[in-house]
Amino acid sequence: MAAATIAIGVARSRRGRKLIIALLVFGCVWLIVLVGVLGALFGLQAPQGSGYEPSRTALADIPHAYLELYQQAGARYGVDPWILAAIGHIETNHGRLAAPGVRSGVNAFGCCAGPMQFSIVGSPSTWDAYGVDGNNDGRKSPYDPQDAIPAAARYLKASGAPADYHRAIFAYNHAEWYVADVLAQAEIYRGAAAGSTNTSPAERATVRELLDNRRLIFTVGQRADLRAGGFDARLLSTLAWIGERRSIVVTSLRADHSPGTNHEAGRAFDIGAVDGEVCRGGRRGACADLVRELAAVTGPTRSTELIYCWDPDPADPGMFARGDHCDHIHWGMDA
Repeated sequence: MAAATIAIGVARSRRGRKLIIALLVFGCVWLIVLVGVLGALFGLQAPQGSGYEPSRTALADIPHAYLELYQQAGARYGVDPWILAAIGHIETNHGRLAAPGVRSGVNAFGCCAGPMQFSIVGSPSTWDAYGVDGNNDGRKSPYDPQDAIPAAARYLKASGAPADYHRAIFAYNHAEWYVADVLAQAEIYRGAAAGSTNTSPAERATVRELLDNRRLIFTVGQRADLRAGGFDARLLSTLAWIGERRSIVVTSLRADHSPGTNHEAGRAFDIGAVDGEVCRGGRRGACADLVRELAAVTGPTRSTELIYCWDPDPADPGMFARGDHCDHIHWGMDA
């Protein structure tokens, strides 16, 4: 009897272990799937930056010669130029940092040189392996940005970009904080989608134009609100401008928004979906592209209050992030 009981216990124990292992495997598979879904929704992977213009911050911060080199190197090697620009910013402030190793010698760690801080120690060094004669002058110099920037692009490409920017950036500098900083800075430098018109049309749009545009989806109440009049001409112009290029769902206009904001003054609207994509706060996709396009607008129709889940232009205090705006884009104007 005792032997039989022990045998049953062992069998049950084995079955239990198999069940536990199966549950663990099942859980790991679903965790991987969940991470992939969240990555797709919230932009855990960097977008392909070659399709984006420089932001206003990039134009103001990056020397023109460096800006051209980042874009040229990105196009040549098929990597995101704004990742390259972010690395250049973090490493040496685009060659402007007054520190050892930037223009000659090596840095304080005794390893790296030039505006992109390539390691020149060891045999072969990282520079020996990936250095490029970018300006075709017959020599490769880590101190020459015309050589160093395409070399950085070549290194990222060899390390996994553009398929896996996390892996590629981590190979460049083995630190998670470095990867996070590069991706964050790249977002600051990445502007509107290439080919988009940055400036809004003149303030001449009419309510009739908006109501007749099938790309602008309003509720019955919002359509009545528009017919009632009293909206800022800049708002009408911006909605018409958006409707020339994208389909949007307007989730709040004036009467359907709580009082005490610029909505009730006819100077604000909210967008909850763009080109069939529900806005969820991610950094990729149609909603993110529209936010960047709105942040790139210049002139009198530039929004003085553009809010989303992330800051579309850190250089402009009127454009900022709020956690309760991850499900919609808020566009507004001061008086």
